[in-house]
Amino acid sequence: MSLPAHTSTSPACHTICRLLLCLAALLTPALAQSGPFSVDSTQPAPASAASPFLRRGTNEFGAWSGYSPFSFVLKGTSKDRQLFLLNLQYARTLLAGRSVTLKYTAEIVPVAFEIQPTQKFIVDRKLLINPGGTIYGVGASPIGVQANFGPKRIQPFVNGSLGFLHFNQQVPILESAQFNYTISIGFGAQVFLRPGRSLTFGWKYHHLSNDYQAHLNPGIDSGVFFVGFSVFKAKHE
Repeated sequence: MSLPAHTSTSPACHTICRLLLCLAALLTPALAQSGPFSVDSTQPAPASAASPFLRRGTNEFGAWSGYSPFSFVLKGTSKDRQLFLLNLQYARTLLAGRSVTLKYTAEIVPVAFEIQPTQKFIVDRKLLINPGGTIYGVGASPIGVQANFGPKRIQPFVNGSLGFLHFNQQVPILESAQFNYTISIGFGAQVFLRPGRSLTFGWKYHHLSNDYQAHLNPGIDSGVFFVGFSVFKAKHE
């Protein structure tokens, strides 16, 4: 059972806003320099190239940043949590068809912030006061897939990943764990600005828990809005 807790704007919120503004500033020149995108229609496309952007064997390197302004109760039970993520991503196109392109993805998470208010709980008939603040973590998502739809310049996609995050304190509550597993399922669009450059944006459901490896396992469910930028080079046929 939890009692209402006083909430206020955390300094970390201002830090996150500045990081997101910096990311937007970095992306703006890429958008400005992309110019009109065209494909030479006079040259027939190779039979094996279903898309002029992603072909089998394409290697992709990028980064994305995401923010969840609140947590909700679905699988996890922790409320009033904010989550900020900065991920570095590698992707490789495994299959490329006219309707669907399938990619393997792997991510490193050098920056993760879990922001929480001070809360009071009754655990095993004892009062537990969970301190508020910003908790720092790092991790990775080595197993991931993404499916892009269509061969156009703007390609909708769905993706999912499995990974972990390790924090410098127990998350999301005392007597839980510093090490947590993560799972995410998302959707969005990949916009090809010009050959070798793309912008990605979307939303993903992100779940974090210790899988009952600690005394408590309330878990966190977050809705993460994200934006990213990628560079890639298609495999030459």
